[in-house]
Amino acid sequence: MDVLDNPIRSAGRAAVVWRGRAAAPGTCGELVQGTLRGEPFLITCPVDLWSEVSVELSNSGATVAALDKSSRAARLTLQYLGAEYACVAIKRVSVLPESKGMGSSTADIAATCQATARALGRELEPAAIAKIAAQIEPSDGQMFPGITIINHLTGEAKKYLGPAPPLNLVVADPGGVVDTVVFNRRQDLASKNFQKEPMVKQAMELVTRGLLTEDWEMMGRGATISAQANQVVLPKPHLALWRQWAADMRALGVLVAHSGTVMGMILRPGGVDPREAADFVRRQKPDWTVWHTSMISGGLR
Repeated sequence: MDVLDNPIRSAGRAAVVWRGRAAAPGTCGELVQGTLRGEPFLITCPVDLWSEVSVELSNSGATVAALDKSSRAARLTLQYLGAEYACVAIKRVSVLPESKGMGSSTADIAATCQATARALGRELEPAAIAKIAAQIEPSDGQMFPGITIINHLTGEAKKYLGPAPPLNLVVADPGGVVDTVVFNRRQDLASKNFQKEPMVKQAMELVTRGLLTEDWEMMGRGATISAQANQVVLPKPHLALWRQWAADMRALGVLVAHSGTVMGMILRPGGVDPREAADFVRRQKPDWTVWHTSMISGGLR
């Protein structure tokens, strides 16, 4: 569990303080990610792992020159709301690992935006939060309700696909890190995305239809196709093994962090217990980090 304090130092006198809190879910990569006709998009996959942020605003204090992502989110939110405070103190408590593709930065940024707004007695719409988040880095989109197609570079929501299915996941991280900002600046990214567009189009159609008709097997097939297609962009050395384990457990399919390190397994309702599945992976790969969690609808609390 990670705790971050980022206070802007007090001037040493009593100050009026406004407080707000918010929490945002992480993700298990994405159900689908790529481009269609050159436009980038992803289909969100929020999970029941959270980042909680509290913000305190004060009318006195000193300014800090170097701001991290959460501090930038708070400042951009204040600008959006037409407010200005000398002192912004941020505390974050998160179970989400960084640079793995589990939406940790987006969760921190989104929760900070809403907590800042709530300190002022305001509530931001998901579209406003996504627009602020996209100014900082590409967004995972879990501020939007349910499961949503978004342009992760602009933060624009394209289509709401309905609530999250009631499905459990096993999530595994074999190790390593990927910087989302650096990844999206790759010179070969456009050509690699163009190369996999036919598979991505098929994946998006299957996942979209599966979610809209509550056909989870169809959704799982689409997610698996997107995971496989992404091997030309960011290869997962253990994806073939992961798919084999998923087949052995009669899982609905697999998914990956398309710009991260983690892989997910979508378990069949009434099938293998998620704790048993996670324990199996831990026994096979004791050096991996493994979670079991569930898909949830996006949105802040």
